[in-house]
Amino acid sequence: MEHGAVENRSDLRAAPGATDPLPAVPQTPAHPADAGTAPTPEPAAAPGRIGTGWAHAKIILFGEHAVVHGQPAIAFPLRKIGLQATAAPVPGPLRLTVDIYDGPLAHAPARLGSLVTTIESTLDLLHHPLEGVHVTCLGDVPLERGLGSSAAGASSIVNALADLMGTELDERTRYELVQTGERVAHGSPSGLDAYTVVTQRPIWFQAGRVEDLEVALSAPLVVADSGRPGDTHSAVAAVGEIRRSDPELAADYFETIRHHTVAARADLAADRAASLGAHMDAVHETLQILSVSCEELDHLVGTARAAGAHGAKLTGGGRGGCIIALARDRDHAPELARALEEAGAAQTWIIDPEEFTA
Repeated sequence: MEHGAVENRSDLRAAPGATDPLPAVPQTPAHPADAGTAPTPEPAAAPGRIGTGWAHAKIILFGEHAVVHGQPAIAFPLRKIGLQATAAPVPGPLRLTVDIYDGPLAHAPARLGSLVTTIESTLDLLHHPLEGVHVTCLGDVPLERGLGSSAAGASSIVNALADLMGTELDERTRYELVQTGERVAHGSPSGLDAYTVVTQRPIWFQAGRVEDLEVALSAPLVVADSGRPGDTHSAVAAVGEIRRSDPELAADYFETIRHHTVAARADLAADRAASLGAHMDAVHETLQILSVSCEELDHLVGTARAAGAHGAKLTGGGRGGCIIALARDRDHAPELARALEEAGAAQTWIIDPEEFTA
């Protein structure tokens, strides 16, 4: 999960092979329908139709915290886990069912504000009245672990509502709708989470610009959940205090992260696993200095290295949540996952980069 305002957008240009630049997040219309990209769907769902939608989780491989200050980041879809949404016609007001609430959308607790906003914005875009739909969203993405649970929930709901209306939304429009909800959840997010959960491919993200990432890596990544909820707000506050008290030092730290992120991009394209792992180790040490890590994360990172990983680091906002470790090869990945679970990881997932190169 990532917070904060993105700086220095105006002087950036899309690199060769990049997608069209995403809009500057603060300038995105409050209602995506205002963006002029609204489709022309059916005016109402067909009787008896139930819309379904699914969205995967995500990991940030490089760029945590630095990304919200205009530095690049690398993110991967985590397809092993996700959230499933349904949207069904019902009489009366909008309803929402999630793991912590079941009732009228208008009475949903404040912590579900991002989903409420996503539902209302999507129905507005689809020219559907704000009534007559029951939305459910359930799945296996753990909350507050830096895996994009809020963005994945919003994405699955957008997909389900579009399916209910018999409408297909393009990737850009889905991103806009998810980002509308993310803004409620996180203030001024960079857009990295929102884009990673709507795309099926690894991405290079910087200041609202997105590029497809070339991945030739053969060694799998292992994601391990520390079991401790992340505390992104306090981590962001700690980094912000360093920026206020010593701007030059903070700039040096962000430059260090940028250097390793750029080098990691080349390593991913050239299948240089040992070098990639070394950059992961270096970034974790920088995040430790920034007070973004915690005892549980450091313990799992140390366990991964002792178990033979090429490298390991925290992923996401920090102070809890998950780590990622780079296995030596496919045979080593389950051994590494087992070692992390024996060391206290609540659960693990293996990402085989081959799924992105096939």
